[in-house]
Amino acid sequence: MEEFRKLIVLANREPPGNLPLLAQSLGFSVEVVRDDIQAVEKLEDSCLLAIPFSGLRLDKHGLPATVRQAMQLSPIFLYQVESRLVDPRTALMLGIRGLIYRDEQLDQVLLAVKLLMRGQLYFDRALLSAMVDDMLRQRQAQGVEQADMSAMMSLTRQERRIIELVGEGARNKEIAYNLNISAHTVKAHLSSIFRKTQSRNRVELLRWAQQLSRGQKMMA
Repeated sequence: MEEFRKLIVLANREPPGNLPLLAQSLGFSVEVVRDDIQAVEKLEDSCLLAIPFSGLRLDKHGLPATVRQAMQLSPIFLYQVESRLVDPRTALMLGIRGLIYRDEQLDQVLLAVKLLMRGQLYFDRALLSAMVDDMLRQRQAQGVEQADMSAMMSLTRQERRIIELVGEGARNKEIAYNLNISAHTVKAHLSSIFRKTQSRNRVELLRWAQQLSRGQKMMA
């Protein structure tokens, strides 16, 4: 976890309020820049940049238009935020480290500064929990997809054709007739298919095939 030693507070039309004093009270170095983002040169890795929400032109995401430019200089968070105007999920997805709202109590702002300077994110816990859950579900889905693709690649041409025929409702004797093989060979192929796809029966096999091909027949 990256900790920051210096806070750069960008102040435009409005004064930055108690933010600089609170950061100084925690022992951090603070610099207030009373200009636009152009006045901030390339920053050291140990600097955190505070961008005011008020008094700035907003982009299509409802965030200050200077955010993307500022993020090229340093990790950032927003302060003086109007809660009804900003979607915290969007802010988090864009890489913003936290939102300090205009109506937050002084002790809460102090806590926010402390956490942010320690390298932590400052967002509602419910939002962070939901984002983690979404990420875990996506990774799990990707893992299942990769496993299914690996299983598909391990199937022989004959086994893929058998899965197609199973999907058409063919029984073992019909599969044997279509492929000009014995029913015993069909059973052996099905046993191999079940093992490779981790299916216990035809229903699970068809569910696996549908998930893999999204309703389309597997290519032979």
